[in-house]
Amino acid sequence: MKRIILIIDDDVNYTADLKLLLKKDFQTVSAENIRQGIALLRKQAPDLILLDLMLKNGESGLSAIDLIKMEDENVPIIMITDYSSVETAIKAIKKGAYDYLSKTTRISELKIQMEKALEHRLIKLRAKTLEEEVEKSFKELIGETPIMQRLREQIRLFANNSSTVLVYGESGTGKELVTRQIHQLSDRADKPFIAVNCAAIPKELLESELFGHEKGAFTGADSRRPGKFELAGEGTLFLDEIGELDQRAQVALLRVLQEKEFHRVGGANLIKTNARVIAATNRKLETLVQQGQFREDLYYRLEILRIDVPPLRERKADIPLLVRHFTKTASIEAKLPLKNFAEESLKLLQHYDWPGNVRELYNFVMRAVVLSQSSDEIVLNIPDRQRLGDINFFDDTLPIMETWDEMIEVRKKAADSASRQIERYFIETILKKYDHNITRAAHELNIDRTTLHKTIKRVKEGKENKNG
Repeated sequence: MKRIILIIDDDVNYTADLKLLLKKDFQTVSAENIRQGIALLRKQAPDLILLDLMLKNGESGLSAIDLIKMEDENVPIIMITDYSSVETAIKAIKKGAYDYLSKTTRISELKIQMEKALEHRLIKLRAKTLEEEVEKSFKELIGETPIMQRLREQIRLFANNSSTVLVYGESGTGKELVTRQIHQLSDRADKPFIAVNCAAIPKELLESELFGHEKGAFTGADSRRPGKFELAGEGTLFLDEIGELDQRAQVALLRVLQEKEFHRVGGANLIKTNARVIAATNRKLETLVQQGQFREDLYYRLEILRIDVPPLRERKADIPLLVRHFTKTASIEAKLPLKNFAEESLKLLQHYDWPGNVRELYNFVMRAVVLSQSSDEIVLNIPDRQRLGDINFFDDTLPIMETWDEMIEVRKKAADSASRQIERYFIETILKKYDHNITRAAHELNIDRTTLHKTIKRVKEGKENKNG
């Protein structure tokens, strides 16, 4: 597809010659003054502007730069002039021009500079689109269990294969992290990594998001916009939640995977792509195919290579490593001294199944670190222990209740049981915190030592009775 070049120059003969010389490689439009140029900028959404320094009626190309940037801050501008001046060139570049050339410059040199400017534009667009991972909670796969070692081996094996990959895994398992690892280990590592969440984009806008659109292609399309395939270039395009694509988008994606080319929405020209596609889903695509919700031919196109990311409950031995890593991350972010989870609390984290997987564990650890500012180590509070299934408010199996009075009686016993457990947990935590120093603990709690001693005795007796 030919890129659009806008020439703003009042020298009609020069413009005509330039159009002829550029005709083979570019589509050109021209204006003789700034007003016409801005109108064409709005209408045509050019990829590059060649701007004369001195126009008719005293108009200056320098003053036009500000107007152009207000319309499209990403469009590159090359100043073309008969008046070569280092001072003027510096002014132009400071205002935002990409380069400053004389009209006597050879066409071959001009084309080289134009290509550089166009490449610079695409880099800027990619930079705005890329999802930076600098602040991400983890940048590599953490875990030493056999299942994680096999996952790493799969990633290394698939990295330098250009075939599409389908990554399966429950929500929160780290599917995007796996995809980024594949990209970073591949020969495309220095190329863009573009991520698209198919479930987060309205279905009517998904094609535009993937393939881009021309100006006026639909309501609100005020300018031409490259899509994610175009921005990915020869890098990696990650399509998360691929199972959410509607039938129309599935057809369009299948064509791109087969033909390696696409149209922008509203466009007539074909655009080639060499991006590697990696898709991910937490839904069983086989089931969606059987239900007629997902195209079978697209499914087989995507699942040339397959990776299954294990849920956290299948690698609980990795939880201590993850907790240590997340604790360090959280402490740095919260600007708190680094501390560790109490051994008992860490065991509770390992025994829990974590239905939200690594993401849920990360959020849990972050909150626990922030809430434990007054402690020397991180001890889980009662709500957290309840959530992890540690505190059961019923000591025995609930009896059968057939009357209202029986329910009242059972409720009282349950309340008593809950009170005893809360009291026991509180006393154990306090004694541990103050190294069993009763005097100090009582002082900090603002109660007398006798009251604390009685409570400790009651807790011990209750525990012995229960064990007995």
